[in-house]
Amino acid sequence: MSSRPWPRPHPSVEVRRVAHALRLIVVTAALIGLFALINPVPAAAHIIGTGGSPTDYRTVVTAIRPATPTVAVTVGLGGQWVRVTNQGAATIDIVGYRGEPFLRLSRNEVQVNELSSTAAQTGQTRGAPASESPAAQPKWMQLREADSATWTDARLDAPAEPVAASRSWQLPLIVDREQVTVIGTRDLIPPPSPWAWVGALLLLTAAVAAIGWMPNWHRPMAAVVAAGILAFVLHVLGTGFGPQQGGQVFAWIGVGAVSAFSLLIGGVTIISTLRRSEAAAVRVITTGTLVLLLAATDITVLWYSVAPFPGPAVLDRVLIVVTYATALGLLVAGAHLTRRTPANQGARGVE
Repeated sequence: MSSRPWPRPHPSVEVRRVAHALRLIVVTAALIGLFALINPVPAAAHIIGTGGSPTDYRTVVTAIRPATPTVAVTVGLGGQWVRVTNQGAATIDIVGYRGEPFLRLSRNEVQVNELSSTAAQTGQTRGAPASESPAAQPKWMQLREADSATWTDARLDAPAEPVAASRSWQLPLIVDREQVTVIGTRDLIPPPSPWAWVGALLLLTAAVAAIGWMPNWHRPMAAVVAAGILAFVLHVLGTGFGPQQGGQVFAWIGVGAVSAFSLLIGGVTIISTLRRSEAAAVRVITTGTLVLLLAATDITVLWYSVAPFPGPAVLDRVLIVVTYATALGLLVAGAHLTRRTPANQGARGVE
């Protein structure tokens, strides 16, 4: 008996597969775009949550003098933002760079001084202030109803170039007409060398990609997708436990949405792969693309010392290496598998 080669697929089959792949990619991009609209995080920050982007600085509050139980102060990662919360004071005036009051917390209201140059510099008001004099009588305007104000303050934020390994900072307040000073420190933490992590990332990426050349690739691929999605979700959940610029509730909405979406897409790909579905290879590519888009710039934790992650930084780096290696490897393996039409047809016959 003469062996016959596998029949080549009909052109219409290829067209359907390409159309199916395009639909999956468009739906994925649309869902990610929708999430970006409801979770507007600055480009430099993590997409997940609003804890801030990785940095080489550790910024903390060390004291409030005199001790004032009606005031709470929270600082973001590396001093990228600061939040003052009113816990029962009649009024809290936050003093600006020139000694003028620029924000006020009172009666569950946040007000801004329209004449303050600090308010203009920190984005609380638009345009130039009407007065540059710190002695000018404040002109208060209500911003919103809330018991806290959050902003980026140059007195805390890291400089463009390191000037000292450690320094202190102060944030002056006027609480019920009494002078109060928030005192803190900002320490420069030496960054790690990223090369060992990059090397591990490349080796793991090659190992994942090699699965696409295996004759029986379905079960190993499903296991890799499960591991990559699990690593990404653990990283995402970790970002929700740190201080959040937009508040914990808002951050956990984003964390929950991204985690659930990732688990859903990963689950669909795993089931499709284990069932040896015709669309399995395309879904492998879609999952890799999805993870890369959602993880965005989180790979920067490999070369920064402080990450928006509550556990050890090395654990977050391990999760990031597994996440990115899985995503990149899936793209390479999936691209190869989509060209293995005869093998895919043969696998379907074993079902």
